[in-house]
Amino acid sequence: MKPRRSKNSSRQSGGFSLIEIVIAIGLAAFAIVGLIGLMPQGLTTLKQSRSDSLRAEILKSVANTAKQTDFSLISSLNGTNFYFDADGVLVTSGSPDALYQAVLSTNSANVPASGSAYTLPGAIEVSVNICRKDNTNSESTTHTLIIPDNGR
Repeated sequence: MKPRRSKNSSRQSGGFSLIEIVIAIGLAAFAIVGLIGLMPQGLTTLKQSRSDSLRAEILKSVANTAKQTDFSLISSLNGTNFYFDADGVLVTSGSPDALYQAVLSTNSANVPASGSAYTLPGAIEVSVNICRKDNTNSESTTHTLIIPDNGR
C-alpha cells in the first residue's frame, strides 16, 4: 500500500517570497545611493591630491636647479620664471603645454636659522611661488628654501 500524500507536500518550499526580494532590493538600493553620494567628495580629494603632488614635483625640480647653480650666481635667478606642463615636466615659456608657472625670488641677506636667534651667513633664501599659468585656479603656493654656500 502506498503512503498517502497531503495536498501541501507536493509544493516546494525552498524559494524566497516576493516581499523578501523587494526588501533585499530596497536595502541594496539604499546602500548604493549612499555610496554614490560619497563620489563627489572622493573626486575632489583626488583632484587636490594630484595638484599637491604636481606642485611638490615642480618645487623639487626648481630646488634642484637652484642647488646646482653656482652659489655666486644664485642671486641672478631672482625673478626667473619656470614653466611646467600637466605632468610637472619643465617646458619653454611659449609652449602650449605650459600649465604651471614657478617664479623664483632670492634674498641674499643673512638668513635666520630655523627656530633660533642666530643667522646663517653665506646662505641664500630662495622663495618659489607656484601657480597655474592660465589663472583658472587662483590657488598659489609659496615655498621657501635655504641654500647654503657649499663652496661651488
